[in-house]
Amino acid sequence: MSGRETVLAAIRQGLGRGPLGDAARRALDERQGATDSAPLLPKLPKGPLQQVFRAGLEKVSGTMSEVTKLDEVPGAVAGYLSGHGLAPEAAVAPSLESLDWSGAGIQASFGPTRGGDYAGVSLAWRGVAENGSLVLLSGPENPTSLNFLPDHHIVVLHGKDLVPHLEPVWVALRERGEQGWPRTVNVITGPSRTADIELTIQLGAHGPRSLHVLLVD
Repeated sequence: MSGRETVLAAIRQGLGRGPLGDAARRALDERQGATDSAPLLPKLPKGPLQQVFRAGLEKVSGTMSEVTKLDEVPGAVAGYLSGHGLAPEAAVAPSLESLDWSGAGIQASFGPTRGGDYAGVSLAWRGVAENGSLVLLSGPENPTSLNFLPDHHIVVLHGKDLVPHLEPVWVALRERGEQGWPRTVNVITGPSRTADIELTIQLGAHGPRSLHVLLVD
């Protein structure tokens, strides 16, 4: 029995109830997909998903630039670092290790960051056009620490991985098959912020003060 089934069995025992019958299971499965239906989802502004995503991202203080192919990412990261007065150094997700970072003049370390890196580069699993959010899955190839510890978070997103709303993300996760769910799913909407001090928005309070997306179209 899996850990999930063990927990559910304990809950059923506490409720004095046995496993769901076939009819109840079918009803639950139908309800699970109800939020994926178009009538319940907000209508997006007209235009390409990339345009809608950019508008949502900029609304939450994020920025975006586009590259035509993945090989251009190190050069774009180098340009971002130079433009922000940062040294050409970055902690990079192992999923992007095959790119030519040294050729772009970047001293890259691959794997988790311990907090001393000013810039981290991650690979997003999905981008949500509705509100400019990014969905990142944890794992050895995409360490979660890169999402929260560096001051500047640079996220690589493939155009094919843009979806209109958040609901299709959960559908796709349920359909990952043998890959299953990751230990952590991070939904990131803009840089870290707080308004605890005199109701004034401060960026970088609990994480990166800057979020930049490199869209690979």
